[in-house]
Amino acid sequence: MGAHNFTTYVPGVDVEAAYCSAVAEAIADRGHSSYNGTISTTDGYLVLGDTPIPLQEALDQHASVMDNEPRIEKRGPCGAIPVLDTDRLVTAPIPAKTGGYSTKIQAIETALAGLLQPGERIADPRNPVPDGRFIHHGETRKIISGFVTVTLTGGRPTHAGWLFFGWAVS
Repeated sequence: MGAHNFTTYVPGVDVEAAYCSAVAEAIADRGHSSYNGTISTTDGYLVLGDTPIPLQEALDQHASVMDNEPRIEKRGPCGAIPVLDTDRLVTAPIPAKTGGYSTKIQAIETALAGLLQPGERIADPRNPVPDGRFIHHGETRKIISGFVTVTLTGGRPTHAGWLFFGWAVS
């Protein structure tokens, strides 16, 4: 039974949700084995820092933090550093509209109208729905409501995700 180090970046500001997402993805990719060499072999996380920093800075710091933080150990918690970015993942409801929206883009832009910061835009307007649901009118097939999750880019730097790192059992 050995161990090796890992790093995993997860978008989102809720550390618990980000950790659970990383563990679920690791299990889906590598299975349920307690020796699969991923974040799923850790026992929770320790938040190391209150102030988000750029991802590259977090990546540069994680190795020295691992060497100097005795609580990060094999079968123990992993470290979690809040990451600063100009990209952010947001989920927004699509307001119900009698008559519906003519296009997906129109529905998405309406949903995001109150959330966009100056200079911000949808990162990939042609593929804006990693998660989302469009509810269509039965006869016209126009979008009448739902929700959308998109990546926004170009805004001011803000807390956008978490870098998890530690020792994975393998």
